[in-house]
Amino acid sequence: LKTPTDLAVMRNLIAKADVFVQNLAHGAAARLGFGPDDMRSAHPGLIYCTVSGFGAHGPSADRKAYDLLIQAESGVVSVSGGPGEMGRVGVSLADIGTGSNAFGAISTALVRQARTGAGATIEVSLFDTLAEWMTVPLLHYDYFDAAPKRIGLAHPSIAPYGAFASADDDMILISIQ
Repeated sequence: LKTPTDLAVMRNLIAKADVFVQNLAHGAAARLGFGPDDMRSAHPGLIYCTVSGFGAHGPSADRKAYDLLIQAESGVVSVSGGPGEMGRVGVSLADIGTGSNAFGAISTALVRQARTGAGATIEVSLFDTLAEWMTVPLLHYDYFDAAPKRIGLAHPSIAPYGAFASADDDMILISIQ
């Protein structure tokens, strides 16, 4: 979006769109004239979704975010890994989970849009996604007065649960609830 022609092409695309998703740096879309207020006033039926690291408002709104940073700041790495070392979850958990949250919210808004013609403004953040997922460790802390320990594939309150060596040294995963 470097020339007036680029901006005009983008505005024409948006005029025909049902959904607009952006994850530019905080405030960048608005500075280009593509903020939620501008877009929704020009296109009331538009579903406008902002994906951010730490939310669209508040003291951390303009911070950049990466999956590992969000895993660390939300506490996910504190409960991941083996007993001696923290570990990140091996996939981009914050990115994937936040994408799923955006998908669900957009899908819901599309159903409403089809029924009523109304658009929506949706905000999802990587931090909010993983902070919500940390409720079980929080409940563990509240109940046991201590954070769950990193125990690899084991479980802090269910047994047998984890990887166990067989007599011929093959690994067997057991998860009993």
